[in-house]
Amino acid sequence: MRRAFREAFSPRRKEEGGVLVRRDGARVLAWERTYTLLTPLFGGGVEPREADPVSVVRATAVRGHLRFWWRAVRGWRAGGSLERLWELESALFGSAGEGGASPLSVEVEVLREGEKVGIAQYGRAVQWYLGFPLRGDKEWAPVKEGVAFRLRLRFPEKVGELNFWEELEAALWAWETFGGIGARTRRGFGALLPQGAGVPGEEEIREKLRQYGQKAGWPEGVPHLTPKSFVRVVPLSWRELAERYQAFRQARPGGDPRSPGRSYWPEPDGVRRLTGRHAPHHLPRHPVHKFPRAHFGLPIIFHFKDRGDPPDTTLRLKEADRRASPLLFRPLGEGQKPCVVAVLEGARFPGEKLVLEGKDGRTWDVDPWLTPEEAQKIPVLGGEVDPVLAFVKSL
Repeated sequence: MRRAFREAFSPRRKEEGGVLVRRDGARVLAWERTYTLLTPLFGGGVEPREADPVSVVRATAVRGHLRFWWRAVRGWRAGGSLERLWELESALFGSAGEGGASPLSVEVEVLREGEKVGIAQYGRAVQWYLGFPLRGDKEWAPVKEGVAFRLRLRFPEKVGELNFWEELEAALWAWETFGGIGARTRRGFGALLPQGAGVPGEEEIREKLRQYGQKAGWPEGVPHLTPKSFVRVVPLSWRELAERYQAFRQARPGGDPRSPGRSYWPEPDGVRRLTGRHAPHHLPRHPVHKFPRAHFGLPIIFHFKDRGDPPDTTLRLKEADRRASPLLFRPLGEGQKPCVVAVLEGARFPGEKLVLEGKDGRTWDVDPWLTPEEAQKIPVLGGEVDPVLAFVKSL
């Protein structure tokens, strides 16, 4: 049986002047880039928390990251249609359906596999606040430091009416600027440093967003960046930024670590109020009855230490357990500084309401959205109703 190929995938049959050419006459382009990692690699294998035993950087993982970042900066091409977005994405990166092979060939050559190190050497904020999923029942999983790899891409110059090189150039730029390899890339793990690249400034990043993006056209719920997105480059190291992030999310009035005072945030008292349980000296009294820290990502597990306070409860979506954070940050240069901080646009919570679930299976509907009046009652927000934007503005 003779195999039929869609035009974009047709075999290369000849070379002209060293350039590969498909049967339809379209050129096949080849790009090569070399990367080192600025920050440790977190996982990246088929098993959670573990590096891949065969290749520390997998081609399938790279393809997945390029797919995500193409959608994040070029998804406006779909004109607001999820169906059209899927068609474009499948044409460029492939799909699981029949005839879903990708015209993009991705090859990875690992140059340095890196060394396993303990996450504790990066400081308590990185370990406990950014890298907490590394914590196992008895010990912390190691991360890999010093990883380097070479990426080779082959693809047709055009796919349908799309200039594939232009679409791929945009995806690569976004991945190299905002993303990384492995897990927890939104918190700076596995940050890429392209060989020969300089450290981009804030205006340079904005200019690229103007070049590749548009304000309108994204389907509802698709995370994306536009020329108007909230993006900053801050003169902080990754570790310093992690410490600022931890301090913001755990903000309390007390200066003494042994007696920090009650949280500025309303969630602890919200859990006490809903469950009807509290320690004798922790009567619920916060004036705001909302759960705004949900905007930093879900699920959130609330754990109390004092006798009489509620058992563990989990804040999650109604129809799913996990919701990735719209906040991303990572270093851009050697020495793990400066750092880029960005906020992905797009609907955060389908259905708007969330669920707080107790260990006994009881659930309560809760609201993550603050009014301007409520935001004024949470000092750390400075009057900003969006906690994610409030954090970025505080840097």
